[in-house]
Amino acid sequence: MRNTVSRADIIRGRFSGIPDSIRPPYAIAEEDFRARCEPCGDCRKACETGVIGQDGEGFPILLFGQAECSFCGRCAEVCTTGAFRKSHARPWVATAHVKSNCLSFNAITCRSCEENCEAGAIRFRLMTQGRALPLIDAAACTGCGNCAVICPNQSIEMKNRETEEVFA
Repeated sequence: MRNTVSRADIIRGRFSGIPDSIRPPYAIAEEDFRARCEPCGDCRKACETGVIGQDGEGFPILLFGQAECSFCGRCAEVCTTGAFRKSHARPWVATAHVKSNCLSFNAITCRSCEENCEAGAIRFRLMTQGRALPLIDAAACTGCGNCAVICPNQSIEMKNRETEEVFA
């Protein structure tokens, strides 16, 4: 979490800072990552899905909602600085969460996220009046972000499963 709060944050009502974005899988601990990573862009170029973007300082981050992470490991393979290491992978902290604007809450049948979740982490429980309650099994969720990409209403966001902060 960023400790500083900008004037724009205050205008938007964010008084505790903005949560940091998540690093690609296989990134080492944040302090060490920032010390080792030379924002060269090799990991972004190697990413097969294009989910790796960059933050304001040029460091790699995941762009959830634009692409999914396939966990292919190419980012770690091309990194020459040791900022990514397949053998020292951190536990993955991203998990999907459904926002209140989900079409299913409004009796509009949409199961895009469920149909495209390879892990089977998303299910729907039928409710009254044609509505369905989307349920996400956090233990089964890989945090790949495919559901956020496929959602036609942008109703899924990726959160840190430990802190509940939304990954931007």
